[in-house]
Parts: sequence; structure tokens; C-alpha cells
Amino acid sequence: MDNKSGFFDDDNGNKSSTRLVTFLSALTALFLAVAGVFIDEVTLSESLPIIITLLSYSAGAKSFQLFIKSKYSSQ
Repeated sequence: MDNKSGFFDDDNGNKSSTRLVTFLSALTALFLAVAGVFIDEVTLSESLPIIITLLSYSAGAKSFQLFIKSKYSSQ
């Protein structure tokens, strides 16, 4: 049996919804940033708080999950 993990799988091969949501929020932030550059109706200053929120969430969710996992697996 091939035990390769995919992009959205954890080390044990289980599907990780946290990784999927993180990826989608980072893609959405990238889309909003690009839209602010190429579309006149969307200004970067108006979309900047949403972009920062999405990027913070995408970095923070996985970091928080790893923190909780390391804190409770060591006990």
C-alpha cells in the first residue's frame, strides 16, 4: 500500500480540513490583492483589512493547532 500524503493530508495520511481552509483563505486574500490592482472599483485601501484578516487567519489557524497539539501531546 502506498502511504504518500497529499497536499491537504496530515503526516498520518488523514484529510486535514484546517489545511484546506488555510489554503482557501490565502487564495482569497491573494485574489483580493490582485483585484485591487487590476479592477478600478476595488481599491486596495478598502480591501486591505480583509486581506490582513484572511492572511492572519490562514497563518494563525495552523499555528494554533500545532501549539495545542504540542502542548497536550507532551503530557
